[in-house]
Amino acid sequence: MKETQISRQIIHTGKVIDLVRDSVDLPSGRVGSREIILHNGGVVILPYDSLTGLFTLVKQFRYATGDFLLEFPAGRLELGEDPLEAAKRELGEETGLSAKSWSKLGEIYPAPGFCSEKLFLFLATDLTEGEPNPDEDECLEIIKLSEDDLKKKLKASSVIDAKTIAAYSFFHLLTN
Repeated sequence: MKETQISRQIIHTGKVIDLVRDSVDLPSGRVGSREIILHNGGVVILPYDSLTGLFTLVKQFRYATGDFLLEFPAGRLELGEDPLEAAKRELGEETGLSAKSWSKLGEIYPAPGFCSEKLFLFLATDLTEGEPNPDEDECLEIIKLSEDDLKKKLKASSVIDAKTIAAYSFFHLLTN
């Protein structure tokens, strides 16, 4: 049932993504076409303070959606970068937090029908506050929520970011 690449046409090479069109041999014996976004992948960090019971999220405008989204901190992997090291970097940049304890929650493909992006999800605990240092093109508001408040926002569709929902789902499965 596997599809095998015959050829690849590069449609666009960008800063964050590349877009390609592949011709593939289909299991039926026919030839198909697949347009794919190539992405290095990324990390998602669920910062949880067990002393206060608070989760740290960021609110930011996402141009592609035209809206503000409430999300767990996240960021792109540099080519060949270790996901845990990227998670530590992104947590510090976006929230100013550092964590003494890290554990992997899981991995997800957020849009496997057309994108190669794989996200590595981490739980960060034993947190220490510091100064955020976001990228020049990031404008973030740090939001701290209790689990009850986070659940209310999820139920009300106030949190609709898929990677945040996935990270919280893994957290909930692994801690309950």
